[in-house]
Amino acid sequence: LRENATHPKVIAIGEIGLDFHYDPHDKEKQKKVFVKQLEIANEVGLPIQIHSRDATGMMIETLTDNKHLLKNGGIVHCYSGSVETLKQILNLGLSISIGGIVTFKNARETLEVAEFVPLDRLVLETDCPYLTPHPHRGEVNEPKFVELTCQKIAMIKGILTSEVDSITTQNAHRIFPKL
Repeated sequence: LRENATHPKVIAIGEIGLDFHYDPHDKEKQKKVFVKQLEIANEVGLPIQIHSRDATGMMIETLTDNKHLLKNGGIVHCYSGSVETLKQILNLGLSISIGGIVTFKNARETLEVAEFVPLDRLVLETDCPYLTPHPHRGEVNEPKFVELTCQKIAMIKGILTSEVDSITTQNAHRIFPKL
């Protein structure tokens, strides 16, 4: 990992994080590996892309305990948590990405997050091949569908789709300077 992280095409260390969705899982081992990955990202000067599934408490605890390793920034990808957790993520200096979930009819929390998150702390993503936006749910997700996510964010924020597109693209380049 360390050797490859210095390659000019490597823009971040990720997806790293915690996933307690499928059994069996060793929470403490995952946490140790996550901290090691944060250390490597810090050492090589790259931002991080965090994956967290069914592990919000331990993710926030681990990031808070290791805030000194977050100086290169990064995102919590495919964020679908609460506004309260979002506040903690933002306080750690990280941003979030939102994908197709924001278009789902039952995505109340993600809609609240999309309304709350400052535009300068947001990027958009597809999470291919999963989480395809409405009205294409059930199909394989593709980058072309990120436009639907962008349109939904624009509607929530009350601004033009082109503004969301421009701002989130600028954010991606700021968060991942090697893009």
